[in-house]
Amino acid sequence: MDIEGVIIFDSHTGVPLFSRLRENIDPSLFSSFIAAIGHFSNELRLGGLSSFTTEEKVIFLAAREKIITALVSPKKPEYQEAYSLAKELGRQFESQNINGDSFDVYQQDEFALIVDDFMRKIKNPFVSRVAEFLHTNYGGSVSIKTRMMKVNGSQGIIDAVVNLGIKHTAEDNGKKKRDTADLVSENFIFCKVSDGRLSRTELIDFLDSVDGYGVRIMKGDELTFVPYYPSRSVVIARAFAPEAIEFLGRLPNDGNGPYLDGTHVFLGHEKQSSRTTKCPLDVYAWKDSEEPVILSVQS
Repeated sequence: MDIEGVIIFDSHTGVPLFSRLRENIDPSLFSSFIAAIGHFSNELRLGGLSSFTTEEKVIFLAAREKIITALVSPKKPEYQEAYSLAKELGRQFESQNINGDSFDVYQQDEFALIVDDFMRKIKNPFVSRVAEFLHTNYGGSVSIKTRMMKVNGSQGIIDAVVNLGIKHTAEDNGKKKRDTADLVSENFIFCKVSDGRLSRTELIDFLDSVDGYGVRIMKGDELTFVPYYPSRSVVIARAFAPEAIEFLGRLPNDGNGPYLDGTHVFLGHEKQSSRTTKCPLDVYAWKDSEEPVILSVQS
């Protein structure tokens, strides 16, 4: 947790006895806070209120008999998102329950689906925000923690998969003579998501696994594993280890950015002219208070 300040108040009068604040905190922020502490102290002594928010900060309160200690933390976007979701959840409930009557069974089930999605977003707000970013920037639908078959028959998990939803007519497929795995691959973007510092090992493990998922299909009389080869790969992390950045610089780069060379994926198979062996790689540094920054990686 990022703590920007500590303030200790007299629990009866609300008078500040001690404060240590970072320079970027506006002292006027606490004018209303100080005025309200006297009221809060009564609730705290009864085991009530333990935190509240201003427009920019979250204040955590811990009460003893004579003093209240306040920790000041920045309000991260996840908090605001949770608050917005709660308001929207209440709005949807009211819109479906105008007369204040009890929901019938159908309404209960329908609203339960809305609540389940709400709880999913609250449980992991970082991944939910990343999913929204992926959808906004790449389109399609985004699945989190997607399970796919690996070459050894087991299942692997990809942090996020974007399905672009590209549709092909039967005529298109016939002209290009492309198999199902190839068509599905064209729709996929595989994503590595890290809510922390991405290490070189984690990066390499993800890049090595990009062509490790696929489907088993019959070719002649033989059941063959055909890998999906995504149209793009994306890595998003809050921070990158220097060794990870160095490794990215070693990847082939066509001037538009790094890419994965998938030539080996097609060895032993007839390569279609409509298919490229390049899988572009987009790498983003995640920012809580602004848009993610795409890293410029030079070979």
